[in-house]
Amino acid sequence: MRIDTKVDIKKVLKTSLLWFSYLVRIAAACLIVYWCYGKVREWNDFQVFREWNDHYGFEGGGTYEDPYLISSETDLIALSDAVNNGDFFFNTYFVQTEDIDMSSCPSFTPIGTMESGYMFRGIYDGAGHTISNLKIYGDVEETEYVGLFGKLGGVVMNLGIDSGRITGHYVGSFASADGSTDAMIINCYNDADLSAIYRCGGIADNFSSGRILGCANYGILTGSVTGQIVSYNCSVISGCCNLMSSNDDFIPWNTFAGDIYDCFIGSDDRTELNRRIDRYLDYIIYPGDPQFDVKPWTSKEG
Repeated sequence: MRIDTKVDIKKVLKTSLLWFSYLVRIAAACLIVYWCYGKVREWNDFQVFREWNDHYGFEGGGTYEDPYLISSETDLIALSDAVNNGDFFFNTYFVQTEDIDMSSCPSFTPIGTMESGYMFRGIYDGAGHTISNLKIYGDVEETEYVGLFGKLGGVVMNLGIDSGRITGHYVGSFASADGSTDAMIINCYNDADLSAIYRCGGIADNFSSGRILGCANYGILTGSVTGQIVSYNCSVISGCCNLMSSNDDFIPWNTFAGDIYDCFIGSDDRTELNRRIDRYLDYIIYPGDPQFDVKPWTSKEG
């Protein structure tokens, strides 16, 4: 008897391919389930961690309607510790409720750092209050990029740094660097003295993807490269004040590649800043930006 082996081989190959495809699908499904399970556990563990830390001691709920409250030096240090331990506070709201004196803090650790990649991605509303006697001394080996926010991926607004001294390699009073296109500094001023080995910006150093609106620097700047608003770059600068006598001190034109709108020179009139903020607020705020309120300044004292 003659056996037709060709028909048997085809059947075997077809069956093998079918089972192989089933095994691939099962393996892919298992990987997806495993990945999702890991993410769920990671999120649950993080929530347990946050709850165990009692929201780091902040009053409030972190929402626009019920923001976390920052009322003391202790709260500001707690925010720095939280961000530098990996909590970005994405779309989480903070409101400063008092003027904060940082006299008893010998050297404040920036909120977020370039070196770690950690950054603040929430909304910090100073609500017209100030931070005074702020001292930040950047460590040569660990924290070369220095500012109140070492790396900012969210929003800081309605805040004045009234006094202090900030030093490092790359310095900006409110932020050394941006961390996302959501980064914004709005309606803020600096009156601390800044000193950098390399670049020193009155409001920020390198804010290439971020936006700065209605800000002014009153502090003394020292560095190889300085700029009253930024010392390297920024996506958009609008309605800001340069207290120096010419545009040459405003930004470093050889590295700046962004857009500047309606900025002015040689005035410290806060009402002028407010007028320009009102004029350009709709322009600089993009669809999808978080909800927030700009509080007008009535004077340098707030």
